[in-house]
Amino acid sequence: MHFLKLLLLGLFTTVSFGYELKVNKIFEENLESDRMELHFSFIAKKKSAKETKALLHPAIATIKKHSQCKGGAYTLNPEYNYKSNERELLGFVARANFECSFKNIEEIEEIVTFFDKQKELELQQAPIKWVVDKESVNIAKMSLEIKAIRYAKEYAEILKKESVAQCSEKKVEIHTNSFIYRTSQTMFMSKNSIETPTKEPTLMSVNATYTFECQ
Repeated sequence: MHFLKLLLLGLFTTVSFGYELKVNKIFEENLESDRMELHFSFIAKKKSAKETKALLHPAIATIKKHSQCKGGAYTLNPEYNYKSNERELLGFVARANFECSFKNIEEIEEIVTFFDKQKELELQQAPIKWVVDKESVNIAKMSLEIKAIRYAKEYAEILKKESVAQCSEKKVEIHTNSFIYRTSQTMFMSKNSIETPTKEPTLMSVNATYTFECQ
């Protein structure tokens, strides 16, 4: 009898105060890449700091003439050889970094041709990659978040229509992620080796967690 009273009390409490229902749902959208990016560095090495800068500065000036590219800040550091607790100055190393943005490979032909002519400067280049414009990313993010918010009301209506429960939205937590798939391209040192990388989809997703109060 005592057990039966506890069971009835538990049922009464559940009916009177309801319960919380948590639901997760992922919303996704594919974004079209609209431009390419190229990151590269020029590295100059000479015996003196003056000679190193004299080698690097003309290259920086040449790249800065192209509106597709930005950057040009550089570092200059001494290079030493350590032996038997003694330090020998080998020379100076300078590195200048650039980022170029373009829609067609043809837009950077002059830059690639300039690469071909370099005999003393070392070139280091990251793979060319397709990217999505930041404005497009923000618009997609907002669209997915709106869908996620609307879904809370839609889900509550589904539960009511199917006679599952009477629920009202209590809390919505939204987490945005973007997964970018790219095809890598090997370093190019000559005009003949540069190619347009294959476009791969950019998938943006919103993971929403819903908390409902139900009766």
